[in-house]
Amino acid sequence: MKKLIKILFCFILIVSVLSSAPAYANYNAVYEKSLTDSGENPIYAGIYLMINLDNDTVIFEKDADKQTAPASLTKIMTATVVLENCKDLDEEVEADYSTIHLLDGTGSSMVGLEPGEKMSVKNLLYCMLVRSGNDAANVLAMHIGGSMEGFVKMMNDKAAALGCKNTHFANAHGLDDPNHYTTARDLMTITRHALTLPYFSEITSTTIYKVPATNKSESRILRNTNNLMNKAYADYYSPYAVGIKTGSTDNAGRCVISKGTGNGYNYLCVIMNAPMKNIDDDEPLENCAFVDCRRMFNWVFNHIELKSIASPTQIITEVPLKLSFRTDHISLVPGEEVLALIPTGADAGSVLIEPVPETVPKSVDAPVKRGQEICEARVLYAGEEIARIKLVANEDVSRNVLLFLGAIIKKTASSTVFKIIASIAAFLIVGYIALFVIENYKRRQRRKLKLVNPGIKDTEYTDKKRKKKK
Repeated sequence: MKKLIKILFCFILIVSVLSSAPAYANYNAVYEKSLTDSGENPIYAGIYLMINLDNDTVIFEKDADKQTAPASLTKIMTATVVLENCKDLDEEVEADYSTIHLLDGTGSSMVGLEPGEKMSVKNLLYCMLVRSGNDAANVLAMHIGGSMEGFVKMMNDKAAALGCKNTHFANAHGLDDPNHYTTARDLMTITRHALTLPYFSEITSTTIYKVPATNKSESRILRNTNNLMNKAYADYYSPYAVGIKTGSTDNAGRCVISKGTGNGYNYLCVIMNAPMKNIDDDEPLENCAFVDCRRMFNWVFNHIELKSIASPTQIITEVPLKLSFRTDHISLVPGEEVLALIPTGADAGSVLIEPVPETVPKSVDAPVKRGQEICEARVLYAGEEIARIKLVANEDVSRNVLLFLGAIIKKTASSTVFKIIASIAAFLIVGYIALFVIENYKRRQRRKLKLVNPGIKDTEYTDKKRKKKK
């Protein structure tokens, strides 16, 4: 019986410890502002995404996760695979007949490569990215992948490695295909990666490039298809635009990805599914991908700026604290200096920081370490959420051992498991006591019988009891 009690005690202790163990549950900054607020016309594109590259703030977003045809924006991934898998960009590649003539009848954008023509990988990249030559894309794909299928697999493998979950490529050039699709967000991811590769920014920001003469052609002059960088196109030109790629097909509409740089800021803009539209009655159709991107760049560079709106010493809120005699609450502050993009000229004091209710715990148990993440807070301007930040503990608070033990006992005693175990233990103890009482009674009876009959044995006593019952 003693052994049983010890086992029960140990089990209860284990349950107590386990029930007291902490349970862990498992900056998406958004800044949306209508261009109409600044007197601009609306955005025409069906899909777009613009982010600030300096702090990853989303500025504009519409259907960024919708799968759509990417047209020649595909060539950003093509260039990525080439740059990552070609050891020598000066290596000359020979264009074969079949690779070029795969494009016969497509009406594709070409740079006029001839069968047997030799050109360096680097110059082929210029042909593909500056002039959007589909023939150059095919030649590069065949050279790097060994086959079109092999190269396309490399493209899809790279997309998967970058975390692009809504992308599938079927070719290296971007012509429409049911199995060729991506999203603005995935293209943003691909482009950001491409910008880290050698020569990519240099090539895609080039407005005019002269390809040296080859064994089959005189020198070629390539003019960038991105009219955002061409001053001759006054309706499209943006002084902030630096590259990157254009595209258009019947399914994709007009598309452009461009980096905007100025005033110490860097933005990346993806425009897809934009129409050709007569914006002003007296003007011809305009490429609305360029129009939208230009307006977005103008707006962000002239209407918002990065400002410090809170310091790590600024108390935002407090939460109740348990298991400490010293204090019954803990102050929460930003984990680091809070920088947010807010309208130019706006006072930082006009920005409101408030805790996100669903992330705020009812209480926090000591010990607490300074800098420990407790909850999240919203950064609001004009009622719109422009950022999310982490709130952390402002000080160290130690745990009181007595309060901690009391909490364990209280929690354990109120748990269902403990109640079941306690009930079982009580039943066993009561049973043990009952057995003890019965056995003790029998022992007394045997002693009485022995006093009356000194020579009687226990077995004889038992036999007599049985006979009486019969």
